[in-house]
Amino acid sequence: MNNKICVFDFETDGSNPLACSPVQLAALMIDPKKLEIIEGSEFNVYLKPERLEKPAKDLSMSVYADSDILDWHGKVKGVDASEIFQSWMQYPDQKHSWQQFLAYLDKYHAIAGKSKSQFSAPLAAGYNIIRFDMKITDRLSVKYGQTNKENQTNIFHPRDRIDIMNIAWLWLSNVSELKSLSLDSLRSYLGINKDNAHDAMKDVRDCADILIRFLRLHKNLSAKIQFKGSFENSI
Repeated sequence: MNNKICVFDFETDGSNPLACSPVQLAALMIDPKKLEIIEGSEFNVYLKPERLEKPAKDLSMSVYADSDILDWHGKVKGVDASEIFQSWMQYPDQKHSWQQFLAYLDKYHAIAGKSKSQFSAPLAAGYNIIRFDMKITDRLSVKYGQTNKENQTNIFHPRDRIDIMNIAWLWLSNVSELKSLSLDSLRSYLGINKDNAHDAMKDVRDCADILIRFLRLHKNLSAKIQFKGSFENSI
């Protein structure tokens, strides 16, 4: 209960977490005891995709000819695909932005008089992070040397992952009004405004609000349930 909860999200230049590059990374921290967003903990950086790390004279939009990702981002932001491409070209190098994220996480260790380690690091949280965002995190951690003895990322607590999609499945999978377990569907069902959806900062704010509601619900309900010895008289 001392480890901060880091809600984070990548926006990427593809849908395959084993191959795509992040173009935006946002995060914020939740106090695990107060169950509130920690004031001033918002973090947001942009990252140049790996496809665009070549000299600019050698690059054109054709490097994304194998996908419609530029059109997709353009539609989300209401701009032309060429504007998305040009903005990505101007983003800081991936390594620079990744190091900024590492420095951000380092500020939120739960050290309590002890030296920092992966066990004092924040808990990773987000929407669909187990299938998507954590795979990207592991790749970048291997690339830039932030791994533990299992060759997995050491920037978050090594055991716990809070995937809000899994929580939504546990509570809402039988709700017929919920069209799917996508974040957009959950927003519509819960009455959350979808303006600027798929901007990483907007997504982490919404995810943090949803997670806090569920964590408060769990806390309130668990105090009223007798878990101890509940199997003793089971048939």
